[in-house]
Amino acid sequence: MKKSIKQSNTTIYVKTRLPRRGEQFGVVIEMSGGSRMRAMCQDGNTRMVRIGGKLKKRMWCRENDLILIRPWIVQGDTKSDLVYRYLPNERKTLARRKLIPEDLNIW
Repeated sequence: MKKSIKQSNTTIYVKTRLPRRGEQFGVVIEMSGGSRMRAMCQDGNTRMVRIGGKLKKRMWCRENDLILIRPWIVQGDTKSDLVYRYLPNERKTLARRKLIPEDLNIW
């Protein structure tokens, strides 16, 4: 038996994760397999992004997803780690607030 819930005209605020020090936005270009993918990053570089062990089963990404990455210290121009994947409603909120750079905003 389903319950019917009456919707009111209230605004629900959702806290969106923003980049911290050393983090930047990226868009997934292609999936490489083995919890790895290629992403176009905010600074113009194309990096290999790795999904860490803690997030491997929890973070599912597809092509054209907006993600948050942290470049490696040693090979920062070519490799990075995945920090967060934005859901479609979070992505729309960031685009509306103009926080996503123009070259990454493909939606």
